[in-house]
Amino acid sequence: MWKLTIPTLLVAVASLASAQEYNTSAPFTLKVTSTTNSTINAGTDGTPSDYNTYNLNVSTSSSSDQEFETGILTWVLHGADFNVSEGLVFSPSLTSNVVAPEFEPAESFSFQVGFDCEDKLFIYSSYYDETSFTPGTTPTSVDPVPLYQWYVCYTYNEGYYYQSLAWVTVGEPINPTCEAVEVERIFI
Repeated sequence: MWKLTIPTLLVAVASLASAQEYNTSAPFTLKVTSTTNSTINAGTDGTPSDYNTYNLNVSTSSSSDQEFETGILTWVLHGADFNVSEGLVFSPSLTSNVVAPEFEPAESFSFQVGFDCEDKLFIYSSYYDETSFTPGTTPTSVDPVPLYQWYVCYTYNEGYYYQSLAWVTVGEPINPTCEAVEVERIFI
């Protein structure tokens, strides 16, 4: 009889995830624009362009019936003698519907994002519409649709209070500093 412990299972999943091969897009920058059509600076004044350069890594093994290709949004941290590719992750707070994305080195835990035909950044909705759930009835799947719930908000994270790009999970943001934005990919 086989017994798999959770650590064994996690190691197996991590090794499969790290073994994936990716098609990496051409480099691009992200332009953040207010829905009132004013441009919001995405970086600090004087920041070299290397710090505003991204790629989309799409798995070569993904077979998707979705309208747009999705993958891991990556950014490379350049150090004196190293370069580390970091994937976009979300660490939601259970007390807020506003989530500030971060880049972390473990791509296996990164979230899938995509760009539509106008190069706008999105996240696909779920395959299930929770608003239609009824007790005891297995839900039927629905086609996911692109969601554009991006905002720029002041956030507090690990002792730092700053303005950043954020994702609002549902409804209007509870954070009163949030301003709705569009995030556009511009190839370099």
